[in-house]
Amino acid sequence: MYRIATCLVLIVTIAVLAAANVVAQEGTSSAGQNLEPNAGGEEAAVKRVVDGIMNPYLAQRQRTAGGHQWTRSPHLGAIVAVSLQGRRYFYTYGTATDAGTPFTRETVVEIGSCTKTFTTTLFALAINRNQIVPDGPAQKYMPNGHTLRARQLTPLELADFTSGMPDDPTNLPRGGVEQRSIEHYTVRDFLTWASNYEPRTQLPAPYKYSNAGIGLLSYLVATATGKTWEEQLNSEILQPLGMNDTTLRPTPEQQRRLAQGHNRAGQDAPRWPVYAWYAAGGLRSTARDMISFGEAGLGHNEVNGKPVSAELISAMQLAQKSIFTMPTGNKQAMAWVNDVRGGTPVILKNGGTAGFGSGIVICPGKDAALFIVMNQAGAQPVEKGVEILRRLP
Repeated sequence: MYRIATCLVLIVTIAVLAAANVVAQEGTSSAGQNLEPNAGGEEAAVKRVVDGIMNPYLAQRQRTAGGHQWTRSPHLGAIVAVSLQGRRYFYTYGTATDAGTPFTRETVVEIGSCTKTFTTTLFALAINRNQIVPDGPAQKYMPNGHTLRARQLTPLELADFTSGMPDDPTNLPRGGVEQRSIEHYTVRDFLTWASNYEPRTQLPAPYKYSNAGIGLLSYLVATATGKTWEEQLNSEILQPLGMNDTTLRPTPEQQRRLAQGHNRAGQDAPRWPVYAWYAAGGLRSTARDMISFGEAGLGHNEVNGKPVSAELISAMQLAQKSIFTMPTGNKQAMAWVNDVRGGTPVILKNGGTAGFGSGIVICPGKDAALFIVMNQAGAQPVEKGVEILRRLP
């Protein structure tokens, strides 16, 4: 009996030490809460920066954002995930649901156009594997039964927003966002519209942001590789990085962890449907998963205890590589933007849906990554993400 009791004590001690080690690697702090007992000087410094930027920002009741009036929801919430030289910190604010459920690193959120960086990573993988020619004719990779009128269009022009395509298809059903879902506007509808697209200027066209262009790119990559976008996403990115909560279609268990989004007026927003061009903005994810993606984007050779292949790192870095200078002075990459103005250079992508605003930012110079999301549309939190990263020690 003595030996059994001794073994049990030893097992419990080992488990406690292991749990403490996990907490040390992924400390969690919330606005208004004290730091955890194990928090060191770095976490205290990071928390000061994050709280110093987020608290006054979230306290604003009204402001003009993107030319639109924005009124803070009474249920506004946010989470900021920071990775600094491989050490992760999570800072939560407000609530994830109208019932008062707090944000956590496992709260599922709509990441909107941050999805595009996954699509351009898959595109870059296909380039490096010689499966697709970036500056060759896009027509070569069109799905069967569809022929492009824009014979000069290239896959790269879709990836860097020089295709001239409009933001979204121009023949969408009228009504709310639900009427644009894949059930009402099918993949065939989308590809037929894209096939008939004709540029109004010589290509490459001047920069013009386009959800439709990235959506079309995903179908070209699927043809070139012989695998659907979802198959590639899971096998090439999500599984290798241990991103178990990043998905186009949440499971019932994941749906129970979904945050409630809000529109610009602060009212409940409908859930973002799956569109036919879903590769441009359809993913749901968590702060934990997105900071994992950010670490891989920094070139970490291990994420979540799993080795990251040199092939995936190379593709992510190719997608981040500057291609041309935008009118703003920033440099456009494949969906990613290199922000070189007014401070430490960072690489970023913002996202937005009917009810969420998000952003992922990486700073190779500091070996730092950040993911930020708010459960209200039109808040432009990526700007705060850039500010946070530039102020980090």
